[in-house]
Amino acid sequence: MNLQVLFPRAVWPFADTFTRMLQKVHPSLAHVRVEMRIPIEGPSVGLMEQLALVQWAQHTVYVGFLSVPAPADLLEQTVNTALLYEDAWKEQAHAHTAHAILIYKGQERSPLEQYRALAKIAVGLLPLGASVVLNPNACTSCPVVRLAPQPGEELEQVLSTLPWMTLFIGFVTLQVEGHEGLWVRTCGAPRLNMPDLALHIDRDQDVRNIYRLFRSTFDTMHSTGVRFKAGDMLVDEELQWKFRQPRADEGFLYSPQLIVFEPMPPTGPMH
Repeated sequence: MNLQVLFPRAVWPFADTFTRMLQKVHPSLAHVRVEMRIPIEGPSVGLMEQLALVQWAQHTVYVGFLSVPAPADLLEQTVNTALLYEDAWKEQAHAHTAHAILIYKGQERSPLEQYRALAKIAVGLLPLGASVVLNPNACTSCPVVRLAPQPGEELEQVLSTLPWMTLFIGFVTLQVEGHEGLWVRTCGAPRLNMPDLALHIDRDQDVRNIYRLFRSTFDTMHSTGVRFKAGDMLVDEELQWKFRQPRADEGFLYSPQLIVFEPMPPTGPMH
């Protein structure tokens, strides 16, 4: 599991400074330990100026600081396709000159808790100018400040109630040749033990309604432990849906596990 964080410029901390920064993030990091390791250099990673080993409780995170921009194709995959934040943040992302790679190597087995641990470190990097955090696993990104608590909030609460498609699961639209309208789909949900979701819509449909539909579906699967599959049905306030597998001509929806929403005409009250 990994996230990447973008910075306008490279200003990397020493171990003691980084430790104090993280301790301010949340009481759970009060006893965090930071150890600087010998960095790795090579054409695949650029110049990694610092490599930090961060440990607390059952968590271990490697933080590699690189004084080069993230690859352009990674920005295309995670920033350009993101639907849920302002263009000004995307401009900051494209203007960055340095980045950090956060890799989870701890004992926590829950992928969701791994993500939350990485998100804590991302918030801890805000004093260094951290702007946008990328999730390559889910083809999405978001401003780091979206993860930080506001006055009166608490970080654990923010991360435990963070909508799935803010950072943990991608939410994208596709224009596919030969298919009228748009496809809306998610990316990365199988890493959280849930299927990706997809729906074909008219171009004039409000994508925000699809976001709410997908979010409530993920919330239901997470809270109940039920995992929807092809052939299952779902009823929302207005429509009944049946889930199906992607068809042979829908290879662009590839995912390790994905189901497609298929609207069905109402058949009367369901119990």
